[in-house]
Amino acid sequence: MSGEHLISDEETRSIAEGFLSVSPWLGDVEWARTVLGPHAEFLVGFDGKIPENATLSDDQRWSWAVSFSDPAGRRSTLNHEVVLGGLTRLVYDKDTGSDIYLSLPISQWFTEPSETRCSLRLSAPQQSLICQHALYERTVFPTGEREELFGKKLDFFSDQRPDTASSSEA
Repeated sequence: MSGEHLISDEETRSIAEGFLSVSPWLGDVEWARTVLGPHAEFLVGFDGKIPENATLSDDQRWSWAVSFSDPAGRRSTLNHEVVLGGLTRLVYDKDTGSDIYLSLPISQWFTEPSETRCSLRLSAPQQSLICQHALYERTVFPTGEREELFGKKLDFFSDQRPDTASSSEA
């Protein structure tokens, strides 16, 4: 069993991309290459980046990272290990509250053999759920699937929206 079931960097990057695609309020998105493995921090140069021609040891490998800002300006970063943490938390934590129904497909995807799992696609709301649990250890904002499950989105500002204000005047 030499890692053939492990979730790859490509899979976790795809999850992060799905999260960003349904999170238009996140700004200043910056993708970067990073290194995973022991002593990877020693490869970082004075500019805070790892040189493209860095020589990696046998127990290190190239990976990805993405940083972004929330509406309050708080900077957050996702990478392979952080996304795996959120995924693991969702699958193994039995206290997911209202997310339990939404996390069932994620749990099934997580336990599929690598060959099968790579051909299955999580939805963007499921990917968002994983990343929210990775960053905040809970769901901070709706993933989109709740709206589909429970009807119309609750909008406290619907009377102020241009499309609904014009239709109510007619």
